[in-house]
Amino acid sequence: MFLNHIEKLKTEFTDQYVEVDASLPELKRFSGHTGFVKTVNMSGRALVEFMNLENNIGWYDIDVDFLKIVDEPAPEEESKAKAATEKPAAKKPAAKPAAGGAMSVADILAAARGGGDAAATPAAKAPAAKPKMSVEEMMAAARAEKSAAPEPAAAATPEPAAPEAPAPAAESAPTGDLPTSPADIVAWCQQRDGS
Repeated sequence: MFLNHIEKLKTEFTDQYVEVDASLPELKRFSGHTGFVKTVNMSGRALVEFMNLENNIGWYDIDVDFLKIVDEPAPEEESKAKAATEKPAAKKPAAKPAAGGAMSVADILAAARGGGDAAATPAAKAPAAKPKMSVEEMMAAARAEKSAAPEPAAAATPEPAAPEAPAPAAESAPTGDLPTSPADIVAWCQQRDGS
C-alpha cells in the first residue's frame, strides 16, 4: 500500500515544475521561484531544484503537500526573476597607470577584471624584464660579487682565544670476546665503568 502511494507521487510530481507554499517560514526563501522536481524519495518528499536562485545547484526535499504544480516558466520570466534578485554591480573607476608608466598590482587586477582602459596601455611603457641567466652566468656573477667584496678590516685588539678543553682520554678498544648474554654484558660494563 505504502509503495503504491510513493509510486503514484513519483508519477504525479517527477519532471514537473512547482511552486512552494510560502506561508511556511522554512519555505519563504523559495517564494516567487519556480522549482523542478527531480524525483520523489521513499519518504514521500519531492527533491526539488530551484534553477532561478543565484548559483544554486542544490536539491531540497520538500513535502509534496506544500507544492503546487505550475506550468513551465518562460525564459524571459526566469531572467526577470534572476535580475530582480541580483544586486547591480558597482561601477568601478577606470584603472590608470602609476607614475612612470608602470602599472601597479591593483591596476593590473582592475584591468583583468575589466575595470577600465588599463588593458589598453601599451606594453612599451612596461618595464623591461631582466633576461634570464644560465647557471654558468649566475655562478660567474656570484664569484665576481665575492671577489669584489671588501676584505674585513683586522680587529684593533685581538680577542683572547678561549682555552681549549682537554681532549678526552682515548678509550681502550675491547679486547677478547665480547659477552652475549644479558648477565655477562652487565658484568662486563660494570667492570669497564668501575661501577
